[in-house]
Amino acid sequence: MSHTLAKHILAAEESQTLAIANRAKAMKSQGIDVVSLSTGEPDFPTPDCAKQAAYNAIAHNFTHYTDSNGIKELRDAVAEKFRTENGISLANADNILITTGAKQALVNTLAAICNEGDEVIIFSPFWVSYPAMVTMTGATPIIIKTLAEHDFKPTPEQLRDALTPQTKCVIFNSPNNPTGMMLTREEMGQLLAVLENHDCYILSDEIYEKLTLGRIDHCSPGSFPSVAARVCTVNGVSKAFAMTGWRIGFLHAPPEVWKQASKVQGQVTSHPSSIAQKAALGAMLGAQHDVQTMREVFCKRKELICRLMSAIPAIAFAEPQGAFYVWADISRILTKEIPSSAAFCEKLLADYHLALVPGEAFGEQGYIRLSFAASDEVITRAIERLAAMVNDMMA
Repeated sequence: MSHTLAKHILAAEESQTLAIANRAKAMKSQGIDVVSLSTGEPDFPTPDCAKQAAYNAIAHNFTHYTDSNGIKELRDAVAEKFRTENGISLANADNILITTGAKQALVNTLAAICNEGDEVIIFSPFWVSYPAMVTMTGATPIIIKTLAEHDFKPTPEQLRDALTPQTKCVIFNSPNNPTGMMLTREEMGQLLAVLENHDCYILSDEIYEKLTLGRIDHCSPGSFPSVAARVCTVNGVSKAFAMTGWRIGFLHAPPEVWKQASKVQGQVTSHPSSIAQKAALGAMLGAQHDVQTMREVFCKRKELICRLMSAIPAIAFAEPQGAFYVWADISRILTKEIPSSAAFCEKLLADYHLALVPGEAFGEQGYIRLSFAASDEVITRAIERLAAMVNDMMA
């Protein structure tokens, strides 16, 4: 038995979004005309100010170890952003951790707070990695299923019913991946009121914060004084600044959590890339116009994809309020031959050469996620292929 592998890792699922994206790339490399709306990254170039900051860092030989918590200038900028934009008054450079992507910020935090026997509440549909991240700490994911009739937003009653003495943490994600749902400040306040008398931590994944597409403004749990001392806020440059490959995330956390999350980072990655940290600082200081331009384009793409999808009456969907995804219900067209959204996406990729992500990846059967982080031409071709498969199934 000495060669038995780690049970917590064996129990965690692989990322289906990355698996599908990799399969689509492999088909493209074979010369197949594959259209993909599967990946969650902006199709814009990194802003010039960020690239120039990286060039300057290389030219000035900023290529050695940095502070394990991230360079002071970037931590200062992040703390200022959290205070002024998000209302997180407790943020300062000494409780900010710069990480190798927002993913590492989430993992560091969960590793810092979770023990075996602990429970972490996750709202479904969820981003694919949350349950796996929790499972790898030895804690147990507790899934609360949200409903279409509630716009995929959890209710205070659902949260109250799920709380137990073992609840260590509740994960929030607004704007949400995959649904595009956003919680209003009133809705967030009602949910946080349930947690006021429970000593669990609140982990808020705000990576899509800048990509609001409708009438709802982003709201940070850390701006609510009643729970602020227990909120861990995660963000980064990947989505807002089209810098997915640079791998820079941010964490603001209570002192006791920050100290242990910093310890995890020091032992695992030491610190993020020195060059990428300078690029992130350049983006935060100079790319606000780029962010606004990108958001305006995504708003137009949302209108395009919703108009095109509306012409497929067999598929129901809600207009997204944030991020760059459409969460679509295909349950009405599933059959004995194609009984699940996973089977639907398999056939869609194999026969119609369109890559989408099945709802099972996000904890929900009978749904598909479409990313509109693509050009108008790609979006149009993708929906044509989706419509062709739906029409063939219903013929």
